[in-house]
Amino acid sequence: MKNSATPGWTKTNVPNLYRHSNGRYYARIFVGGKEIWKSLKTTLKSVAEEKLQVLMGNARQQRSKGIKVAEGTITFAEAVEIYRQNFQRSVEIAEGTKRFQEAGIKRIFKTWPEIGGLNIRKITVPMVREWALRVRSSATPHIPNGAHKPSRNSTGVSATTFNSALDALRHVLDIAVESGHLFVNPARDKSIKRGRQKTKRLLLPSRAQFMAVVKEIENAGCRDNMAASEMVRLLAYTGARQTEANNILWKDVNFSSGRITLRVTKNGEPRDVPMIFECRALLEKMRESRKDESLETPVLRLKECRGFLERACKNASAPRIGHHDLRHLFATTAIEAGIDIPTVAKIMGHKDGGALAMKVYGHLRDEHAQSAMSKVSFGLLDKEENGAKAKGKERK
Repeated sequence: MKNSATPGWTKTNVPNLYRHSNGRYYARIFVGGKEIWKSLKTTLKSVAEEKLQVLMGNARQQRSKGIKVAEGTITFAEAVEIYRQNFQRSVEIAEGTKRFQEAGIKRIFKTWPEIGGLNIRKITVPMVREWALRVRSSATPHIPNGAHKPSRNSTGVSATTFNSALDALRHVLDIAVESGHLFVNPARDKSIKRGRQKTKRLLLPSRAQFMAVVKEIENAGCRDNMAASEMVRLLAYTGARQTEANNILWKDVNFSSGRITLRVTKNGEPRDVPMIFECRALLEKMRESRKDESLETPVLRLKECRGFLERACKNASAPRIGHHDLRHLFATTAIEAGIDIPTVAKIMGHKDGGALAMKVYGHLRDEHAQSAMSKVSFGLLDKEENGAKAKGKERK
């Protein structure tokens, strides 16, 4: 067992910090009554002291939780199963989030095939750092099902995709820390950073351009053009996601209350969307022409209309938009009409109270506020101007 008297080891003036004859610093700590020596992987004392403080903090946290150093070994794949069971059994995690976490796990195994059989104690910071670099450098553009070429602007690994894998890796290794198989989580080292999300610049059609796009689709003179027009307008009028709109049945449309119930949503929680005037008019016209349909019949007759949109935008000289852009168009139009961002976020199904909507559409709020502030007046200046005008008339 190593100690300060063992040849090659020198005790420093910092408690629990030792220096080896090779110049590297080591920490000597106790967890669960077991002595642990850990290399701090530096020959600089100042850096070693900083790393030692982190280790000591983790040790105190483990002691406060009653975590003991685990005996035996555990592979990464075994830790993954524990993690998977934990989030799959949780009733507080939305189904969409569970699918996202599962996708992160799959990406880890796809980009690091040998990790499954690794003893979890053998996973180090350099290994995780090298994996992160490999994931980003080896990415290939995504080719959608049925397509012949990659998606526009696809790099193969977006910040969201990379972060899902990194977050999954961190959570799995957290389990190893909590069970005492790891002392610190190598995936949480400050040198390993999450991908930065690029804020997409919204390029949306004006109201006049949008109506021109709708007219182009209606006058396309081909099969399903009217069904495509209905889908485009419903997505824009409700702010619903494509999947949410595809699952609207006639029984979900309540003309009495003026609301549409979205039963199938991203977070698995149904929500009601108020019908604006144009939405009600559209649905009433659709229902009148299809009044013999059962209430269990889907309102939309198409599942997608991307091709119609692309051609219509080109012919109408409007910005190119897709299904999800119509959701942005709804939010933009609502905010410009004076509806506050938290209300818009609630209608769109955001669960963050408007934080995401503020990030994406905040500039619209600022423009609206500037316009509104230009109308604020205390009346004093008006009185002074009127008085000056009156005196001018008297002089004349």
